Amino acid sequence: MFLRAFRFQLHRNGGSHLGTSIALALLMLTGCLHPDSGESESRIYVDEAPSSVEAVLYFGTAAFWSAMRSHGNDPMADLLAEGPVAIGRFDLHREQMLEPLEVGAGGDRSGVWDVLAHPNGRIYFTTFFESAGYTEVPSGRFVRLPNLGTGLNELAVGPDESLLASRYGSAFEREGNGSIVSFDADGALLAEFPLRAPDGYQVAPKTIAFDPVREEIWVTTDLLPIAPGNSQRHDAYVLSAQGRELRRISEPEIQFVAFTEDGTGYRAEIEGRNLWLYISTAGEGPEGGHRILLDAAFAPALDFVQDIELMADGRAVVSRWSGWIHVVDSPSQVRSTRLPQFEDGGLYYSAVAEGDRICATYCSDVSVVCRDIP
Repeated sequence: MFLRAFRFQLHRNGGSHLGTSIALALLMLTGCLHPDSGESESRIYVDEAPSSVEAVLYFGTAAFWSAMRSHGNDPMADLLAEGPVAIGRFDLHREQMLEPLEVGAGGDRSGVWDVLAHPNGRIYFTTFFESAGYTEVPSGRFVRLPNLGTGLNELAVGPDESLLASRYGSAFEREGNGSIVSFDADGALLAEFPLRAPDGYQVAPKTIAFDPVREEIWVTTDLLPIAPGNSQRHDAYVLSAQGRELRRISEPEIQFVAFTEDGTGYRAEIEGRNLWLYISTAGEGPEGGHRILLDAAFAPALDFVQDIELMADGRAVVSRWSGWIHVVDSPSQVRSTRLPQFEDGGLYYSAVAEGDRICATYCSDVSVVCRDIP
């Protein structure tokens, strides 16, 4: 099973470089480019007037899903045609697309999967089938990091401003467990932490989050059954900063994890039809927090929590494939809205809130949808 996503990063105007940006984790489904033409069919849907926020969202673009679907569900179809390798940009002030940042090395056949704006001012990216790298704004200079290997998925800032990447597995094989890769700002490999799968399973790590206070690495996974009778699982792994497995959580199912700089943790948890946002405060143990019910009619077979965005004003924004967006203003106030479905099979991946506006990424030709929060 190949489930891939992009990450958005928010850059606010007025800073000297991206070191002043808010590190967001906005995930967007791959496959919004059409592989035959290499051209984007993206458009913007804006409901009511644009916001007054001055900020730029950076995001990856790739054709994984569209290529796979147009070639008989072949997960390697993205490699059949040379395509653009670019980091997209969206202006939240005008609510319109900007010119993308080109990061192609020539002859690339895999687009950008994940993007991370680092405090050092660089924007790091992965391409899964090919090498990761980083680019610098505004010069546009980019560097590829082939020494880290392929199969890299999602990125996070790690201990002492190092970087962490999930290696979902080999980019060219469907066997073997994934790992967590640690590397420094210039791309030198620091360590690689293999994940151990339960008997009868193969583990493929997805989202990474680093708790800077407890110095723990949280990883959500796909546990892919390789033994007859096993069903797919999504255990969360908690590792020490040195990669030692501390605990593994199978129930409730954790679909996304995020941390603030002060160590406050946010987890999207599924129990039956209930979707909870679990918030653990800094200095408390893993169960020392409280839960907020977001939805009592969650459909786990059809829906998925793809992102939790922690805004500068203290709000949390939870986004789901179905287009349901939950803006958590406080433990006692949650505003929920469902964004429109434009085409069959279209999925929402991420959303940010600025004032009373939200902008969300959408995959199925439409790339960004903006409207007022109810």
